[in-house]
Formats: sequence, C-alpha cells, structure tokens
Amino acid sequence: MVVRKTKGNKKKQKVFIVICIEGDADELMFKRLIDYYQNNGWVPHGDIKYHKTHGFPTESAIQSKLKQIQQSYTNYEIIFNTVLCEYDTDVLVKDTFVAPAWGIVKKNLIRDFHVENFCRIEVKTSIEDWMLDDITGLLKSLRLPSNTKPKGKFGQDKVKDLFRRKNIVYDRNKGEKNIKPIIDKLDIGKIREARKKELREFERLLGVNI
Repeated sequence: MVVRKTKGNKKKQKVFIVICIEGDADELMFKRLIDYYQNNGWVPHGDIKYHKTHGFPTESAIQSKLKQIQQSYTNYEIIFNTVLCEYDTDVLVKDTFVAPAWGIVKKNLIRDFHVENFCRIEVKTSIEDWMLDDITGLLKSLRLPSNTKPKGKFGQDKVKDLFRRKNIVYDRNKGEKNIKPIIDKLDIGKIREARKKELREFERLLGVNI
C-alpha cells in the first residue's frame, strides 16, 4: 500500500493501479504477469485492483470501478495513478462492433477521476493467443502429446479444442477453477517476451525495467 501525505491536506492520499480486464482468463494472465514483474524486482507504486468487465470494456464499466474504489475509501484522497483497459481485438475482427473513441474516454477519466495515466492493451487477437505463445507449456500442463495441433481459426477456438480433448470445459469468463491450474504452469516470461510490443506502454507507465 502506498500512502502519500500532502502538506496542508488533512486527508492521506491512497494510490491505485486499476486493471480492467474482460474475464477470468484475462485476470489470471495479468496476475501472473504482475507476479513476474515483482519477482524480477519491480515494486508497485500503488494498490493493484482488478476489475472484470465480462466482455468488451465500456467507459461506464471502467467508471463504475473507479467510483466503487472512491466510495470504499472516503477517508482518503484517491489517486488513480494508472488505469489500464485491456480487451481482445477478435471482436473487432469477427463482429461489426465499433470501438469507443478512446481519446474521449481518456479525457473523461482525467476530468472526472483525475486519472494520472490511462492506457489500453489491444490483446491480439485474444488472451488465448497469449496462452498459445507457450504452446509447449500449455500442452504439457494439459498432459497432451507435444506434437498435438490445436484445431480452430481463432486462438479461443484452439484453446477450447485442447481443453476439450481432456474433457475440461474452457469458459474464459466463468471458468477460473478449470483454467487456473493450467495458466499457473505457463511460462509467463516467454509470453511476456512475445507480447513486449503490446505491453510496452503499460510497463513504461508502471516503471517496469526488467
């Protein structure tokens, strides 16, 4: 926990890093990523809060989490140091979904919640593709032959196929019990290296230097 004192201000300041993600699989992956940073010497400059939006995050979904935090710490002056919005891009490929005007979203968050840093991560094309970056570890954790070829057009289809072969239901939004034991065994360093470009701005804002 980081607490700052401001001269002449009776309230202590409480700093938060808010990570908005789509579902269980995303949260598990980002928790592993944060653990990886910390295990390599990074020290968070605020309390980390996760917020599952259960689908593509909207401005209202992000704001609801920030309001919830404010209401939970009324005795503090809240500082939102970094707010991350993570989402899969497959919805933009498969559907006729129109993404929000992120510039306006950022401006509103700064105006209404004094967010110091806002960034977003476009997970290409889904968090399952990140899991497939360590296909060797994924197959091993599922106890499948190392030469197994997942079937499907998109990453999510391929991961579902691999889980199905072991009679495990893969539900990215409500499947933590089934997903966590598998994700815990993946090589997060390997995944991070494969996704350095997508993570660059987030790591810069967090001060990750590993």
